[in-house]
Amino acid sequence: MRQQKNRRATRAAARPPRKGQLGGDARVRPDHDAVADYPPALAEARALDLAPTEAAEEEAPRAEAPRQINIIRRLGDWRTLLSFAVALAILALALGKAGVNWGAARETVARANPWLFALAFAVYYASFPLRAHRWRLLLHNANRGYLQHRIDRVPLWDLTQIVYLSYFANAVVPAKLGDVYRAYLARRWMGVSLSRTVGNILAERILDLMVLFPLLFVAAVLTFQAALLSAHASAIRLALVVGLGLAVLAGGVLAVIWRAGESVLRVLPHRLHDVYTHFRHGAVSSFGHDAPLLVGQTIVIWLLEGARFACVLAALGLLTVDGGKGMGLPAALFLALGSSVLTTLPLTPAGLGLVEPFIVGVLALLNVPGGVTTGAAVAVLERIVSYLSIAVFGFVLYLISDKARLTHAPDSTTVAAMRTA
Repeated sequence: MRQQKNRRATRAAARPPRKGQLGGDARVRPDHDAVADYPPALAEARALDLAPTEAAEEEAPRAEAPRQINIIRRLGDWRTLLSFAVALAILALALGKAGVNWGAARETVARANPWLFALAFAVYYASFPLRAHRWRLLLHNANRGYLQHRIDRVPLWDLTQIVYLSYFANAVVPAKLGDVYRAYLARRWMGVSLSRTVGNILAERILDLMVLFPLLFVAAVLTFQAALLSAHASAIRLALVVGLGLAVLAGGVLAVIWRAGESVLRVLPHRLHDVYTHFRHGAVSSFGHDAPLLVGQTIVIWLLEGARFACVLAALGLLTVDGGKGMGLPAALFLALGSSVLTTLPLTPAGLGLVEPFIVGVLALLNVPGGVTTGAAVAVLERIVSYLSIAVFGFVLYLISDKARLTHAPDSTTVAAMRTA
């Protein structure tokens, strides 16, 4: 009886998707071997000596079949255009009211040290492989069985492309659509559950915020000290309050998801039960036993953000590490983390229109030479690195990378597994 059930499960999982259905890997018939008639999950499971029923169970999330996400088409959507209009309006109003001398700001930008500016790019882009490696660990913990083997075998370069494409989507489309886009690409290229990966990315964001706020608070105290209590530090206190609020909200969301358990299913429509179950599992189980390692990686990622900003300040001669005239490393870290807090708000693409006035205001509060004009120059260089480069290079990657294409073939590892099964 058990063998009959196993055979039925295998045949059900081996059925090809309906015409127009997304999410399944393209059918490949290497050497016309009968193995090619299996979907990738069953073919790879045979190579890994996993039970067919286990492979069929892991293949089940493929039935979610999300709609294709075309980022370029979203650029012309009225919501995207409206978000850019709002961002530009806020930017023009804030910087216009500040009285920036744009002629002097251009001269300041032109005097920037090109080598230190290039180093800011190098430091920033060094964080993406680390983000991808951390995401692989979170994905591994959120899945099980055959899918864990598949996630572990995905090249780090492929994962880095997917992470970078999600940053590109967040830079050009509002409402943090890039996070959903990353889950969509992960489902298409690794066969993982879409809803479980959304929960997994939520866990990653919670981890970011829980580590960010303590670092932000320490950087603020070291940078401003007694000035935090003055009337002129309202913007600084606002950043700290927003950071604290997001950290508390993130922890609260995770606690509610964990404590609610399966009781939520009683109030959800039956068709959403599997979606919620996968989502909750992805959010709760992503940390596994690797929490110390994940926290350590997250700290390094945020320190790299601060190092990027420090390079921008150094390029303009505004950074000091010996207590001399200028800003120290804690100020660079505070500016970087405060900017990151604003990018988490799903109001405009990548915090456009919110981050720039924050940078200008903080630098003016720190009494940098040139005041708001120097602050505007710093904001321009910083956003070239952290925003414009993502929009430009991400667009190029979106056009040439197979990860962003609407159709794809199985990778070489999958084909090799099929041939050796």
